[in-house]
Amino acid sequence: MDIAKFKLKLKEEQQKLEEQLSQIGRRNPSNPDDWEPQFNERNEQHSAQDEMADKFEDMEQTLALQDTYEKRLAAVRDAIGRIENGTYGKCNCGKDIPEERLEADPAASCMCGSHN
Repeated sequence: MDIAKFKLKLKEEQQKLEEQLSQIGRRNPSNPDDWEPQFNERNEQHSAQDEMADKFEDMEQTLALQDTYEKRLAAVRDAIGRIENGTYGKCNCGKDIPEERLEADPAASCMCGSHN
């Protein structure tokens, strides 16, 4: 298995996820692994009711997207850590993860489904 290839894929995905997160939020100053959403600030006092509903919908979508990106980023970082400590490509139960699975998802950590 070409570990260097998978590490490169994971590093590229990590960079892309961090770029996507930076477009909708910012790093938490007290925890650099955490991201905080940023919303467009408008004067709510002068907004129409429909505008307020749109703002809340946008906020919900941003939070959901941020959560998805953060979870994937954590999985990617975990996979990079497994490469660095020599356990990449192994399921938590000790079985090898097929290379085809890693090709489809380089951050895959489990083959049997009970750990992932």
